[in-house]
Amino acid sequence: MKLNFSKLQRLLARHEFREVYQRGRKFVGHRLTFFYLLEDPHSPRLGITITKKWGKAHDRNRFKRVVREGFRRYYPELSTGLTLNVHPREGYKDLSAEEVTMELKRLSDSCVQTKSKPAKSSHRH
Repeated sequence: MKLNFSKLQRLLARHEFREVYQRGRKFVGHRLTFFYLLEDPHSPRLGITITKKWGKAHDRNRFKRVVREGFRRYYPELSTGLTLNVHPREGYKDLSAEEVTMELKRLSDSCVQTKSKPAKSSHRH
């Protein structure tokens, strides 16, 4: 199985992130917060947002690596049209790819039960 992370699987532009915040939903996991949108008929896509308030660059980079790895592992199981943006929560420094995969499974199960509606987000983008 090929586990690459192409540009087609990523959120790249600011307007893509904004769309997820404005039109999507929020799912709060144990160590991650997901903003997600279930709409477009494209393959699942991932965006990762972590600001400087979460620690040093090596901690933030590790978080991004671990989230990408978890996304790659669970990618074949994700719903078509799922657009994700992931934020850390407390305890993110001890996060493993297996935990990310478990959180994605919980999110995926939740997505099956609910439809997309606007998130109640305090983010200004």
